[in-house]
Amino acid sequence: MNKQEFIALAIAATKEGKYPAGVTVAQAALESAWGSSRLSLRANNYFGIKAHGDAESIELPTTEIANGKAVKVLARFAAYTDIATCVADRERIITQLACYQDARANASDPELFARCLARHWATDPEYAEKLLKIYWDNNLDKI
Repeated sequence: MNKQEFIALAIAATKEGKYPAGVTVAQAALESAWGSSRLSLRANNYFGIKAHGDAESIELPTTEIANGKAVKVLARFAAYTDIATCVADRERIITQLACYQDARANASDPELFARCLARHWATDPEYAEKLLKIYWDNNLDKI
């Protein structure tokens, strides 16, 4: 699927969300390499959400940043039936976990929301900038 098809799919999956849709779409694009990652293709996981509890999961290699260095690790990721279910779980995570309190408090400001979200979502210190570049470059502020 091309970028425009991916954006359309992701927008459709975010229509019920309470957080900035454009940021959700940008994050899905970043985390899933525009829907082409093994995780998104094999497990409908578009946000790199780690497995929790006894839910269905898949184990794949990933890169984490630890002490400023990239480290390859195997991780257990959540598996979903479709993109909408994955988006709903992302919404639940942001809504329920205390570490996303700042993101929730800034949901009316997409850029600040993205920066607050990035603090806890990923280990990559450049995550917020990468996320916002996709957001602005693809006019996702217009969603």
